[in-house]
Amino acid sequence: MKRAIRMLLLMVGLACTYVAVAAPMLPAPEGGPFPFCNPKNPNCPK
Repeated sequence: MKRAIRMLLLMVGLACTYVAVAAPMLPAPEGGPFPFCNPKNPNCPK
């Protein structure tokens, strides 16, 4: 019984991973700010 539950959890985790990888990523807006850009950096877009 424990083995069946472990196998079920493994399969659900694997299926969720495939769904997450298959989901399309949204592109960053053109000319948008970098997520971790320091505003004091001269290369940082404003």
